[in-house]
Amino acid sequence: MYGLLLWFQLKTHVNLFQGDDDTLALIPFSWALTGLVVITAIVTILSEFLVGSIDGFCTEFNLGRSFVGLIILPVVGNAVEHISAVSVAMKDKMDLALGVALGSSVQIALFVLPLTVVIGWFTGREMTMKFPQFEVALYLMSVIIVSMCLSNARSNWLEGSL
Repeated sequence: MYGLLLWFQLKTHVNLFQGDDDTLALIPFSWALTGLVVITAIVTILSEFLVGSIDGFCTEFNLGRSFVGLIILPVVGNAVEHISAVSVAMKDKMDLALGVALGSSVQIALFVLPLTVVIGWFTGREMTMKFPQFEVALYLMSVIIVSMCLSNARSNWLEGSL
């Protein structure tokens, strides 16, 4: 499904996702791709250090591992994403802000989660998409709130607080 979404956005319906301004790239594509690969490798190494230090952090601050894994890590891990979404929203580019804000959720739902299940099949580990009922209710509520906010193409501070 994620592959179809990429094909839709990048090949068949490119005109729907083009911006209003025609800005030129400041660096060549090959430099950008090389930078992306190098930064990804660095982030991978740093992520290993982060995961290794979770147990010490939990015991030192007397926090549960579930709280750290479900609340603190996602907020800290997506801080740059949130900052960039807010900054482009302040420049009145709401389509880009929504793309940044919702893009990672779509990527996890359509690509990473099914890929994890398939990799689990090949490695012999049970990785299912059977979630606790409370988590499913929270996910459903978040989808309903986002669709309510996006349904009328207008926004105000109250909808933003949701």
